[in-house]
Amino acid sequence: MSRRPSRIGRRQVSGHFPPDVLDAISRLAKERNVTHQVILAEALNDLFEKNGLQRLARQTALPRGRATVRRHATGPDVAD
Repeated sequence: MSRRPSRIGRRQVSGHFPPDVLDAISRLAKERNVTHQVILAEALNDLFEKNGLQRLARQTALPRGRATVRRHATGPDVAD
């Protein structure tokens, strides 16, 4: 089984949280018209910056919807 081009060279980061955390992430993503991944990237970058580290997570605001995300996922991978 081959990986999607957008996932090559990447690793998944995940955690288990109460349902209200997912609800809040979903609400923010919907209000801002971005994916959950963009919301999480922003949170990680804020954590890195707070602790004196470089902002490393890609934070490209993509329109919501799987077809659009797939179309943009193969673009340049530059940290924003």
